[in-house]
Amino acid sequence: MGADNVDAFQRFVFSVPPLRIQAAALVALSAVYGVGTFGGIWLFTPFAPDPSRIVPVAALIFLIPFVVAAELFPRVLDGYPRSWSYFLALTSQFVLFVYALVLSGADNVGNAWSIIWLSFITLYLINILVLVVSTGIDRSDRILLVSLAEPAALIAAFYALGGSELGFSTYRHVFAFASLLIAAGFLVLVLVVVDYLIKSNTDVSAFALTSGLLRNDRESLDLGVEARPAVETFAVDNGSRLTVAAPWVHPGPLGGFGGGQLSGNLIEALNEGRGVDGTERAAAPAATDGGAASEDAAGFFFHVPCTHKEDLSNPADAERILDAVADPDRTERVSRLVTESYGEREGYADVRFHGRRIGDKEVVVLHGEGIDDYDTGVFMRDVDHDEVLLIDQHRHDIQNGPDVEIQYGSATADRLKRAFDDFRDRLADADLVEDYAAGFSVTRTGQDALAMVERVDGQEVLWIGVDTNGLTPDVRATADEYRAEFDAVIPFSTDTHASIHELANMRESDIDAIEGAVDRAVDDVAPATVGFESNRTEPVKLLKNDYNGLVFSVNILIRLTLISLVILYALLVLWLFF
Repeated sequence: MGADNVDAFQRFVFSVPPLRIQAAALVALSAVYGVGTFGGIWLFTPFAPDPSRIVPVAALIFLIPFVVAAELFPRVLDGYPRSWSYFLALTSQFVLFVYALVLSGADNVGNAWSIIWLSFITLYLINILVLVVSTGIDRSDRILLVSLAEPAALIAAFYALGGSELGFSTYRHVFAFASLLIAAGFLVLVLVVVDYLIKSNTDVSAFALTSGLLRNDRESLDLGVEARPAVETFAVDNGSRLTVAAPWVHPGPLGGFGGGQLSGNLIEALNEGRGVDGTERAAAPAATDGGAASEDAAGFFFHVPCTHKEDLSNPADAERILDAVADPDRTERVSRLVTESYGEREGYADVRFHGRRIGDKEVVVLHGEGIDDYDTGVFMRDVDHDEVLLIDQHRHDIQNGPDVEIQYGSATADRLKRAFDDFRDRLADADLVEDYAAGFSVTRTGQDALAMVERVDGQEVLWIGVDTNGLTPDVRATADEYRAEFDAVIPFSTDTHASIHELANMRESDIDAIEGAVDRAVDDVAPATVGFESNRTEPVKLLKNDYNGLVFSVNILIRLTLISLVILYALLVLWLFF
């Protein structure tokens, strides 16, 4: 993730265990917590509870309220997964046990009463917060009601087990119930204010965004401006066809929102002959100017140097990106791969270009160590897209990526542009030979990956691409191992933002599948033709500067929400105990 991403959303992402394991854990832990509560009271209070009370406590306090809530939430809130509901119940069950241990340290009956009611209020607020975040603020009235089921069952169990015998006045009971309702109202008010503030700045509901990301919904953002970005198409034909889309559109912002699933959708469409919406498309174009016609076709995605300002607002616009994918003219007249590093001369840790002439055009691959994204004008402000295909390797570590974004007009951007122009001057001197051969393989076994081998005048170059946001360490290590077999290895990622779960949790890739693809690409090497072409899309909406407003608002207000929750809890403690 880069400097301007909504990094806070990663903190919401986790994997819950299977439902049957959670249900079994709920039952088993109720017994453990019941025994633990009994032991705490027996050890740390002057009371000597009857051991026969362990089973009623475990059932009425630690099991039944949470099973009721876990089954009720997905029934009342359509689409809320049962596995999430049980995980929330397990979390609440643990919170109640912590309060039970705190209760064993109460020094008088009044404090014990306050601790008990603080636990009921805390569980109510946890349910409200989690359900609003995961289903949306528009259901707040229903959430307020259904979230009450768990504390209501606990309150009933509390009185059934003798709570009414503590001798508290009617006023204390009314005060406790009123505190629960006031706390819930205050929390909902905070959430509504947060949602209003974000909507007033970006016209996007923070909770609709968060819940959509958690559920991986495919949603459009009513933001951005109309544009017609360039889509460059790189094609290789050796009897089979490889088509790689390189749109000047960033695959973001996250998940199913906007163009977050752009790279995966295009890869799927190019490999299966379907539109990004699943509809049938025309068959892959037959090869021309020297290649044999073939029904075999593969496709992939190149990331160009751009930022989240180029994110699509509407995921349906991916179809217009696909419509701009071309059938370029191809040639066998190419140069050997040229490589140059500008790290030492320009003061960077590592800025490196690989490039190859293809007829009168150029394919250039960029790597900037410690740099995440680049404004589109940094390199291409005076370059014709019909003449140069510029690819950003985006090969940084997937979990420890850089946080530097190069802004157009900055001193750093000027240095990078000088390096790019210098490299193109050198590349222009490379000799063309009629000796191009290539082989390729796309694997789609759980993770989309491309292996492509190019052979020119005895020089062999291996490309390894994965549809991820950066590279996992094992992919980087695998690429390094192949350097002994090839003259150059170019690992790259698509910078996809298709899955926030992957961004948060991915640590390794399917290396066996990637190595298998490399082996097939080596075996597939044959005389080929290669070329690229640039087209403009029909009008689409790109986020542009609206993305900055979205990110700044969400990042600030998520933190504001956390601060408000801490203040709310502190006020509850003061209210109930003092």
